[in-house]
Amino acid sequence: MRRLIYVPIIHTNTDLGSLAQGLEIKAKKAVKATSWRKHKTIVENYWAEIARYWENKNVSGFKIFQDGMPTNGTVGQKMVADLSRKGSINYKIVKQLTEKGAILTKTEDPDLLKEEYFLTKELVERKSLLGGLFAFLRYKWRKGGLLAKRDSYIAKQIDESLQEGETGICFLGAYHQMMQKLPSDFTVVYLKNPQKIKEYYQKLTSHSREGEINRLARWLVEPIKIPLGKKYD
Repeated sequence: MRRLIYVPIIHTNTDLGSLAQGLEIKAKKAVKATSWRKHKTIVENYWAEIARYWENKNVSGFKIFQDGMPTNGTVGQKMVADLSRKGSINYKIVKQLTEKGAILTKTEDPDLLKEEYFLTKELVERKSLLGGLFAFLRYKWRKGGLLAKRDSYIAKQIDESLQEGETGICFLGAYHQMMQKLPSDFTVVYLKNPQKIKEYYQKLTSHSREGEINRLARWLVEPIKIPLGKKYD
């Protein structure tokens, strides 16, 4: 039996690099200003709970699979160190885990990441109404297929990297469907339910009742009480 601990990630501006400013502008248009400020605080608290969960865990020998990580070794470690230094809590956690003996592993296909980057960049940078519409339609048309290809590649990497009895930690966005593509001998442990994260985003952007959003927000920042077993706690 192989085990994968799935940590659903919520991207922060630091993670998004040069796309952050444009994506934030579009996000603010979809969400009320007061709700957006609350959301930013909720995301910070969510990551604080993820970090707290890993503080006293023995992760020596665990293999780390990170959303958007196209390499490993020295280059991969440099990417982790750079983003950690810039303030990404996701990458700070990964850096701390590798310092405790976890192994950073190549996760993604660089060509697919590049294609998604330029697709998103085009959407963000289009100013005219007509150009923005065409960019949006291209984005919608390609996004689902790209995500499916990324998921297939990630699942293949995890399958080939993890041997019998080994454990992996996968930091991956909630909208991915990669887990469905893993072989049946994998046990997946979810630190947070990705379906609830998607529900939170859907209600936030559809201007649902504040009570419904707050209920999901409270769940997001609840302490994680999932034991990994005596060997790892």
